[in-house]
Formats: sequence, C-alpha cells, structure tokens
Amino acid sequence: MNARRGCVLAAMGAGLSAAYALTPPSDSDGPIKLLACVVTPAGILEAEVDSSVDERMTCDLRCNYELGERMFSHTFTETIPARFQGRVGQFDTNNAKAGSYSGDVLDCQKVSR
Repeated sequence: MNARRGCVLAAMGAGLSAAYALTPPSDSDGPIKLLACVVTPAGILEAEVDSSVDERMTCDLRCNYELGERMFSHTFTETIPARFQGRVGQFDTNNAKAGSYSGDVLDCQKVSR
C-alpha cells in the first residue's frame, strides 16, 4: 500500500515540475516571430523569422551574439514579406562565434502601400 502511494506522489510531483518548466510567452510570440539569431561561419549575423501576417511588416529585431567571450547585440530594421519564413538582415560581426543566439522582436509596423 505504501509503495502505491509513493508512486502516485512521485507522479504528481513529476507533473508539478513539468508545469514549472514551461517557457513563458515572449514578445516574439506575435504575428512576427524571431526564431533565432544566427552567426554564420563567415561571421555574418542574420535574423531568422516567421511571419503569419498577410502584409509586409517593417520590424526592429535585436539579436545577440558572442565575440571574444563577450556578448553583444545588434538591432536590424528589416521589411519582412507577407507569410515569410527565412533569414533577413546581414551584419558583419567581425568574426563572432558561429552559432544560434537569442533575440527579441522590438517593434513591427505595417508597410503602407
């Protein structure tokens, strides 16, 4: 009987810890999502985005990157096509460490026609 109770309590505890591990909503959860900030092997920083909007949007995107064991950020202002998924912007970091980094969507506005 005690073993069964222990299993039930362990399962309940596992469920509670999983609830705390959920990622909270971020500013990137809007119609324009910043999926990743990527530094290529050549040291070029690009923003990988996903747009679920039927119109072009101009967005300010802040991307982080690592250069010489220090973190830096760069802000892109880019026009993102409707229903687009891919990379926008290019910034020469001067040999930053290649890889994926975090970032934020700061602001987006519809492009007037």
